[in-house]
Amino acid sequence: MYHLQQADKKLIIAKQILHDLNLLHLWSAVGEPKLVGAIAYNLIVNPDIDMEIYCDRPDAASGFQVLEQCVRNPHVIAARYSNHLHNENQGIYFQLRYKHEDDSIWKIDMWLLAHDHPGPCAKDLVEPLSRALTDATREAILTIKEQIRLNGDSIASIRIYEAVIDYNIRTYKAFMDWHSKNNDQGLTIWKPR
Repeated sequence: MYHLQQADKKLIIAKQILHDLNLLHLWSAVGEPKLVGAIAYNLIVNPDIDMEIYCDRPDAASGFQVLEQCVRNPHVIAARYSNHLHNENQGIYFQLRYKHEDDSIWKIDMWLLAHDHPGPCAKDLVEPLSRALTDATREAILTIKEQIRLNGDSIASIRIYEAVIDYNIRTYKAFMDWHSKNNDQGLTIWKPR
């Protein structure tokens, strides 16, 4: 249960960062912010926070107003933006880098999306995956994610979730074997069976 304990500690830090930046409140002036990804499932290995913000019509200017407030915080060491409205993501991407007091650098990924975004959207995975997770599957996911991190591999976490939940994969080696045969690219619509 070591990995579960580590994830719990990282979740506490992630929540402190969100509070320090007042990020959910700031994005609430633009749209409806949703925590997604590892923070939503308490499966944090890498220091990442993922958010999707849903609004009527995504525009970069409203996102820059949020970023302007955030970069005033002395812990924010970088900010980034890119427009993906005209590709498969159909949104505007913002990123912050936050240096925590323990010297870890947290990456905060924020996607500004339309309420009628055709998907797939990470928010739609939060409830079904949360229901499907157990302590045993969370530990397996965290163990695999940690080994991937140590090996410097770059694999989307959703692929790990799918392998553990739907295919009963429990080890890094078994996952890599599975992944080599099931290496889908691009956006995925997977949800637990």
